[in-house]
Amino acid sequence: MSLLTRARLLTTLLPEAVACRQTAAHVWGLATLPWSKPETDIPVDLITPTPLDIPGCRTHQDPLPQADVTTHTGIRVTTQERTALDCARHLPRHTAVAALDQFLRLGLDLDTLARQVSGFWRLRDTLAMADAGAASPRESWLRVTLMEACLPRPTTQIHVPLSADRSAYLDLGWPDFKVAVEYDGNEHHSTPGARARDQRRRDALRALGWRVITVDRTILPARTADLLEVVTDALMERGWQPGPARMTAILSRIRAARRPTTHRRRTWRTFR
Repeated sequence: MSLLTRARLLTTLLPEAVACRQTAAHVWGLATLPWSKPETDIPVDLITPTPLDIPGCRTHQDPLPQADVTTHTGIRVTTQERTALDCARHLPRHTAVAALDQFLRLGLDLDTLARQVSGFWRLRDTLAMADAGAASPRESWLRVTLMEACLPRPTTQIHVPLSADRSAYLDLGWPDFKVAVEYDGNEHHSTPGARARDQRRRDALRALGWRVITVDRTILPARTADLLEVVTDALMERGWQPGPARMTAILSRIRAARRPTTHRRRTWRTFR
């Protein structure tokens, strides 16, 4: 049974229950569910006035004003604004920012959210990472990984004219240094024709002086340290000067990303 079907059934059978957090984000049409877990195994998040032990559910006793409750596709659910704040509060940062990025694309106002959490520095930091330019949750994860490593905040959806009638939009990067990072999803780039088009596009970008670092789903989180090294080196080769304190923070993040008991041979073929 799908998560939406279960949420609809439970909020119908339990008049006081309200779908919340990750389930609410899914109800609102966001891609926030774990990639590695079947949907049937994902529990329904519910806010309930009293603790309930319901198989296949996570129940939460959070304060919930009636103004934060609505109905969407037949499911009683927290409003978009409340759902966004709950995701920022309770989900891991990568997942939370991916949800916030999508809410911004739906038209939610970030400043309105930020005013509600003015006294909570971690929530403010999470909200500040949001960017409506992210075209997919994996791009959001990629951007958060780079920012949490103390690299400069990348610009999203960078427009690069290739010729009089051709343009490219880079997922994220630093135009001042002509360094970009792109997420290469196999679902969009798996055919020979698609790969050939990608290569022509990257050749054109390279001819304009861009360094494009390509990341696929095998990189995060398994080779996060390698990715951070490659991006840091590329930015510094192009003139970025992080300063001693920031460089120490970046190196600390790279060390933390490496598995201490595994000595892996560096392979750079994935990074082009």
